[in-house]
Amino acid sequence: MPARNSARTLEDTVSAIPPGVIDQIVLVDNASKDDTVTIAERLGLTVVRHPVDRGFGGSIKTCFRTALEAGADYIVELHPDNQYDPGFVPSLLHKAQSGPYAMVIGSRFLPPKRALEGGMPRWKFVCNRILTFFNNALLGVRLSEFHSGLRVYNATWVRRIPLETFSNDFDLGFQLIGQAVEDGWTIGEVPATCRYFDEASSNPLRGSIVYGLGTLAESWRVFLFRMGLGAARKGTS
Repeated sequence: MPARNSARTLEDTVSAIPPGVIDQIVLVDNASKDDTVTIAERLGLTVVRHPVDRGFGGSIKTCFRTALEAGADYIVELHPDNQYDPGFVPSLLHKAQSGPYAMVIGSRFLPPKRALEGGMPRWKFVCNRILTFFNNALLGVRLSEFHSGLRVYNATWVRRIPLETFSNDFDLGFQLIGQAVEDGWTIGEVPATCRYFDEASSNPLRGSIVYGLGTLAESWRVFLFRMGLGAARKGTS
């Protein structure tokens, strides 16, 4: 759980996780100014604190490292804003364990209109669909969703990726997908639901544009690699 000022939604998110499917819950607190850490400790979570803001990507990197150090076989990414329904975690894990998947994504777009039913703003829906079309075309995959905050990662794959070369911002989420394509691993999907409400985190218009351009840049990099015209991502974790 990458967390920042999640005190209002953290407990509801944790309580909605089906019992018996998670061995350990790690919360990485990214310099929260509210009671996120106090609540997480009361709930018995493993808490790692960033005293300064390291960005969303920085939090995910710490989540990965902590899970790997604990000997994880699969790593669940679940945001503590109670936006994604944790009830779908078992189906993601089942899918991840059924084949050679680098990751399995909980898709808001299976079927496509499900995101609108959950309250996704129409402008985000339209932009997401357009962006997804170009991402699929460049990456050479067929996915309904690239930008979900509910995922399961295969820890064997995570151990091999050049983690330090990824962004410390939101771009990391899509860069992981690009890396999986580059590595020749499969990416899976299962249906999931997502709610939109005041307490849930949401990228504003400007941030969404910057993020969208970043996904196109990563898609183009992987496209060149697939065509034999570009090099693999450099560095090791």
